[in-house]
Amino acid sequence: MLLQDATSRQLEQAAALNHTVLFRQEAATLGGTVLAKQGLEWTSGSADVPSMVAFPAMEDDKAGELLDEMIAFYLRHPPKGAGCWSLEPSVPADLGIRLLARGFQPGWRPRWMGLDLGQVQHHHPFPEGLTIAKDNTTSLDRIKNLPYAHVIIPEAHMAEMPGQWTRFVAKWQGKVVAHSVVFLSTGPFGAAGIYHVGVVPAARRLGIGKAVTLAACLYARDKGYRYAVLNSTEAGRRTYEQLGFATVGEGWTWWLLPHKLLAHPPTPKEVVLAEAVGRGDLRALRRLRPHYAPADLDRPLTNGMSLMELAVHCREPAAGEWLLDAGSSYTILDAWDMGWKDRAGERLRADPSLVNRPYGEWNKTLLHFAAERNDEDLTRLALSAAPDLGLKDKAYQATALDWARHFGHAVIAELITTHPPT
Repeated sequence: MLLQDATSRQLEQAAALNHTVLFRQEAATLGGTVLAKQGLEWTSGSADVPSMVAFPAMEDDKAGELLDEMIAFYLRHPPKGAGCWSLEPSVPADLGIRLLARGFQPGWRPRWMGLDLGQVQHHHPFPEGLTIAKDNTTSLDRIKNLPYAHVIIPEAHMAEMPGQWTRFVAKWQGKVVAHSVVFLSTGPFGAAGIYHVGVVPAARRLGIGKAVTLAACLYARDKGYRYAVLNSTEAGRRTYEQLGFATVGEGWTWWLLPHKLLAHPPTPKEVVLAEAVGRGDLRALRRLRPHYAPADLDRPLTNGMSLMELAVHCREPAAGEWLLDAGSSYTILDAWDMGWKDRAGERLRADPSLVNRPYGEWNKTLLHFAAERNDEDLTRLALSAAPDLGLKDKAYQATALDWARHFGHAVIAELITTHPPT
């Protein structure tokens, strides 16, 4: 049985099932196990292998206990990392809040895309001399700057059926330049999952990524599959759309960094408070207030977020006001993102040096955030405090002006370049 005549929601479910089965087989290939209990399933991982938490579907009254059990397992057996995947809406609906309270941090939002393989668009120009072949055995580890080069394809005996895992390798001008993987799942939601599409930087924008994706799609069609599914980044969306893929929904991811978990395991008291903040549960917060000093409210959670940052992330201004009233502090970025623009301006006027404060692990400043978001008002606010325009982020060693130009935010770039020097 394979998926037929699918709705958008069924294609999302097909993508989730495909990911789940893939995670199980990857775990088995790498010597790990799958742990499952009452709607929560995760792979064990190891010091060299991340754990994957596949699309939880827990009952509300069981979710906290089950997640605590999973965190306890990670503390005993730390994986390389852990990622939790979910469709929208998550089950339970507050899954993200529960995960953040226990040490996970926000991830990206996958864009689920689906394609009726009978409608695949295959008339695209490709570079002359490009060859694409099925190849599950050649190691690509030494191909410099090839995304997903270290992906391990399980051996044939690990698969549920012949040809379930197939990798396509593209060569051009005598060199490996790209690859893709197709993974086939079966049953009422059986579909072909497209994964690990990667192209070396020197061969991008030539149609090669499209070519290796098309090869995977045609293979699945020849195997009798009606649909292909994938999760796309924003960068890859246009390529997939040109092949005929359409967006069928968005999902959620959250990620756990074991070194943070081991350094500061979440206590039950911290979890209770963080969940109340994330839900904006004022009744619970009022009940908890006598048990927390202001210093407790400013102490970072396991994932490094402050409670105020959690309130901002969960869009709970009432919880933010409760934190302020209880003596918690806030940053200018917290105030801005919560919609407290007057407070942000007052705080910056009181201490203009805060404009140069580095945020997060990337050491981005207010002006970096403004450039990234294309936020003209935040740009003007930051510039009003005479920022150091030479400050660079830690990840890319780039100034805010560099960021504005990279994202093509011309108005932001002009505001920065025309700002009078200090």
